[in-house]
Amino acid sequence: MHANQKHVIRPNGTIYALLCAVAITVVAVLAAAPAAAEAPADADKNSYVWDGSVRAVSIFKNGYGFFLREGPVQLRDGWCLARQVPPAAFGTLAVYSADPEHTIDLVGAGPGEIIEFDGTDVPADIEYKRQRLAACRHLSVALHYREKGEKRSSCGKMVSLGPEYAVLAAAEQNLAVPVAAIEKLQILEMPVRVHVENGQDKPARQTTLGMAYLRQGITWIPEYTLDIVDDQTAQLTLRGTLINEAEDLIHCDVNFVVGVPHFLHTDYMAPLAVGQAIRTIGAAVAPAAVRTQIASRAALTSNIQTADQFDPLKAAGFGAMGNLPAMDAAAGTDFTVYTKKDLTLRCGEKAIVTLFVKTIRYGHVYHWDPPERIRHFLVLHNQTDTAWTTGPYLAIQRDNPLSEDLLKYTPRQGTCQIPVTQAVNISTRQEEREIDRKLKAHNPQSNLYLDLVRLTGELRLGNFETEPVQIILDVAVPGKPEKASDDGQLHTDSGQLKLTERRGRIRWDIQLKPQESKSLTYEYERYVPSY
Repeated sequence: MHANQKHVIRPNGTIYALLCAVAITVVAVLAAAPAAAEAPADADKNSYVWDGSVRAVSIFKNGYGFFLREGPVQLRDGWCLARQVPPAAFGTLAVYSADPEHTIDLVGAGPGEIIEFDGTDVPADIEYKRQRLAACRHLSVALHYREKGEKRSSCGKMVSLGPEYAVLAAAEQNLAVPVAAIEKLQILEMPVRVHVENGQDKPARQTTLGMAYLRQGITWIPEYTLDIVDDQTAQLTLRGTLINEAEDLIHCDVNFVVGVPHFLHTDYMAPLAVGQAIRTIGAAVAPAAVRTQIASRAALTSNIQTADQFDPLKAAGFGAMGNLPAMDAAAGTDFTVYTKKDLTLRCGEKAIVTLFVKTIRYGHVYHWDPPERIRHFLVLHNQTDTAWTTGPYLAIQRDNPLSEDLLKYTPRQGTCQIPVTQAVNISTRQEEREIDRKLKAHNPQSNLYLDLVRLTGELRLGNFETEPVQIILDVAVPGKPEKASDDGQLHTDSGQLKLTERRGRIRWDIQLKPQESKSLTYEYERYVPSY
């Protein structure tokens, strides 16, 4: 992998506009590109064969990539050839001309172009035969001809065309076929034909042809490193592991896309590709190793796992979250794109690419969900210019590891929490006891009675840290919450309303100064079988 230009990061929603281009038959946004330059001379290359290279690719985390392939080509009576159609997903293949005056009006695919010199299909005179044979130089062809009254055929690469003979290079010998005797020509290994219309009386002589398509075989996996700098700031680095099992990327602009667009027909190939792509099906889909990796890390392929933006986070110094990211354009903010310019990565290679390095603010918060141990979390505030995609992270401080877990999708101006460890300097204790019981308070069946029991609980906390701490308590109770001290919030589970199955939660958000202790109380009631 190498780059000759400066890498540029463009986090934005431009992928939406790119995908809209797939829905039309021609990628019109490229119409303003300059006309194609004269194809370079190559002794072993046929100038009428399009061999475009990948100019840009947008990579999604579900194993698909949206490719833009372009290249100049010479035209014979408006026609050019291509070796194969890419294994495009149904509904995503677009063939276009980058010249604004040119239109692609016909794309054909088959076993290879066949020309019959019979005066009906094309003229049968020797000069026309020579013109068509000259256009096939350096291509593999099959020539059908008559010699001594017998029908014969020869196959090979057209290496020379003389006044009387066409010379084919076969496996172990060269074959000379008399031009005058040729009755049919078939171009092998070139199943695609494209016709360019320029709206003028004379056919176009050259153009810049392009293909846009979605295909499998390429993916990226995000990974973060969080380096704690001081008590308030940290450095967050996002790297993307790019796995390319699709096709060569040479001096290509690579877009790492956060978010996966909706593609309905990815289980089907474009009709033009069916049959053509079967020959190279190994390159058309991701290999088993990549598919397994994608499946085993399914949480990374989308941003469904989103950090809760409504948790109290006062300890972080940001106040309660109330500012969600603004929606600047329709669906545009659902995608974020990190772009690397002039990247080279061939098929079968992998690369780790640094996508951004950001200085961020962070704070601390503690969570206690009795009877579990109290846990310490870092609260990361996203004041950067881009969303954070879902991905694993490693948090370190002075070369010492602090935590490794999954950083959930966090929008701009949002917050996320990452676990650090169990808090050993915050003491906790929980006690519950029965304070009242109504015997046989309910008789749902003739032989079943339920007692209504009332219980009270006490939570004790002590702060032995040297700084004030923010603690969020979430107590699950097997019944209906009734009371809570210190402005505790009561919640009843609306999905568990049967008397013997009622569930609820009580939540507090408190602050403790150094060496401060606090006691919280609550009450709830539950129905139990009467014996």
